[in-house]
Amino acid sequence: MKILRIFISFLIIASCQGTYAQKKKGSKTAAKKKTEVVQPSAEDLLYENMLESTQRVFFIDSIVVDQDDFIRHIPLPKECGVLKNLRSEQKTGYAFINEFGNKMYYSVEDTLGHSSLFTKDKLGEKWSNPIAISGISDDHSNYPFMMADGMTFYFAQKGENSLGGYDIFVTRYDSETGEFLRPNNIGLPFNSKANDYMYVVDELDSLGWLVTDRNQPEGKVCIYTFVPSKNRESFDLEEMSDQVVRRFADIQSIEATWPSAEAQQTAVRRLEMMKNRRSTDMQTASFSFVVNDMITYHSPSDFHSSTARTMFMDMLQARERRENDARQLEALRERYYHADEEERKELKTTILEAEKELELLSISISKMEKAIRNEEIKTTN
Repeated sequence: MKILRIFISFLIIASCQGTYAQKKKGSKTAAKKKTEVVQPSAEDLLYENMLESTQRVFFIDSIVVDQDDFIRHIPLPKECGVLKNLRSEQKTGYAFINEFGNKMYYSVEDTLGHSSLFTKDKLGEKWSNPIAISGISDDHSNYPFMMADGMTFYFAQKGENSLGGYDIFVTRYDSETGEFLRPNNIGLPFNSKANDYMYVVDELDSLGWLVTDRNQPEGKVCIYTFVPSKNRESFDLEEMSDQVVRRFADIQSIEATWPSAEAQQTAVRRLEMMKNRRSTDMQTASFSFVVNDMITYHSPSDFHSSTARTMFMDMLQARERRENDARQLEALRERYYHADEEERKELKTTILEAEKELELLSISISKMEKAIRNEEIKTTN
């Protein structure tokens, strides 16, 4: 029995030691798990650094549209320039043409899928050779927009200074060096960890638009309308919690950005007035469009075919370009009439080329008109 008791005691001691060892091992594993820390990404660190300087922005409204068609939904007045999707001329890319139609900024994608920004000038009736925009990295740069001052330039870019995907950057043209200054990320809330494509401002009406795919399904983008501010105003972090600032940085609520309901209504009325003015200008320029012997349209809204309507809007722009070209040609002819013999020799070639360009444009417009009629008749029938 004594031997049996000794054996049982030995088993109990061994069992206790095993249990203790397991507990000790388990505690080490738990401690190890507690000390494991996920390292933040470079984008996360950049976001946190930008958070404290989040700009206070008054967002008026927003709409969700197809990504490939968002340009059409930005009602930029022609006095501020023209935005253009280049997919009909090249595989991809976007362009901005200034108010006078003689300066273009646009993107070109290479065979590796990297897009770069270029500029060119319209000399007479022809565009100059493209020049790469100096001072801006050529790695994934797109969606250009130049302010009315001809100096402040916005564009989107992917890179090490981006929060994720495309971010909006701003730079200024240095007239002394002929180059753009080093671009700066415009920060939150205009940028996010998603793709933020375009930043456009209409200074005349004090309105701006931001195009982003944050919180959107694939193939869709959200266009935010906002009131631009000349002086950047950030949030007071001592008066606001970190969580509230993040809500503004991520644009989680448009209404939360309104100074007041009255201010929002005033801004919306200003937006509607601008849209109505733009629509009136387009309709005035259209005059009338004869579909057939029985039907004549006087407004883009008269079209039943959305394709014909889009083609019609393109034709209106072509008509406007023809009118501008005709005025320039008339000015050249006036100069020729008052010029001396030597200057007339120089002007003669320019005038002949302008006449040829105007003739070709008129032929192109006639073809567009025929195509629009056929498309509309096909739909109405």
